[in-house]
Amino acid sequence: MKQINLRKFFAVEWLLAIGILGTINVGNANTDVSGATVAPIRPNRVLLLDVALAGKRVVAVGERGVVLGSDDNGQTWTATRAPVTRTLTAVTFFDDKVGIAVGHGGSVLRTEDAGKTWVQIKVKEIGTDSVLGLTRLGGKEVIAYGAFGMYLHSDDAGKTWTRPHILSKSASFDRHIYKVVKAGSALVLVAENGSLGRSTDNGMTYQPVASEYPGSYFGAVTAKDGAVIIFGMRGTVYRSTDSGVKWKKIPLETKIGFNNGIMLADGTLILVGNSGLVAVSYDNGISFSLTKTKAGRGLAQVVAISKDELLSVGEAGVGMVEPEAWRK
Repeated sequence: MKQINLRKFFAVEWLLAIGILGTINVGNANTDVSGATVAPIRPNRVLLLDVALAGKRVVAVGERGVVLGSDDNGQTWTATRAPVTRTLTAVTFFDDKVGIAVGHGGSVLRTEDAGKTWVQIKVKEIGTDSVLGLTRLGGKEVIAYGAFGMYLHSDDAGKTWTRPHILSKSASFDRHIYKVVKAGSALVLVAENGSLGRSTDNGMTYQPVASEYPGSYFGAVTAKDGAVIIFGMRGTVYRSTDSGVKWKKIPLETKIGFNNGIMLADGTLILVGNSGLVAVSYDNGISFSLTKTKAGRGLAQVVAISKDELLSVGEAGVGMVEPEAWRK
């Protein structure tokens, strides 16, 4: 079976072409299913696109509004009834209780009980466009971003949102934004078609940054030494040591796309991508070693549930990344 490109899954033209899970800007995006019954869900047979920790609880989100929670490090999972039926693309938690999930059709959800129940936050500034990512800036401050340059800001843990003009009042940004990360005192934004931006005012405005790569960047991660690593299509990885002003390409022997990445507590960087690709760096992103998971299915994100266990989500649902694929 053909591998699903998990990041292209987000793009409007790809969704329209394959007709999977609805489309952006079409129909009633925020379908209320509060009275629906949750059907049994096999956690290894559902498309999941992000995972986060709420204290010791693991919460994963994905297709058709699926939310899965585990209180035993991924051994067993419980499906939670979400108030939308659109695909959820990202989830984050401020503490062990309060969190946000976002997704297609302008979906914004909020929980105050570690993901066991969710309420929908209506944000008129989004309309029915798809929200593709979340970045916590500190305290209760968080930004959300996505299709056609959508960029939203909240300073009350997602209860209310505003939509700043991130370029200027006279200019618009219409590229899909996939990730924003902290880079010292700046923020770095990565988007489709090689678009990069840099903010020095906590994300209220961004200045375009020159990029030599015309393909899309799908993710970014900040290393322990402050370097920023961005990555995307065709195994493309770049690194910056000056908070995103200049970039150096990191050559890798792969053309498989990367979707997401994290930094572990000891500073190890893990990038994950299609076909089970895993790239590991022990030197703050200067170099990476490449491996693949045994299952070889596309990975959307990983999270460390202990110093020895790395849980993954992707096109094969939830799973564990073999220690030999990421540990020294």
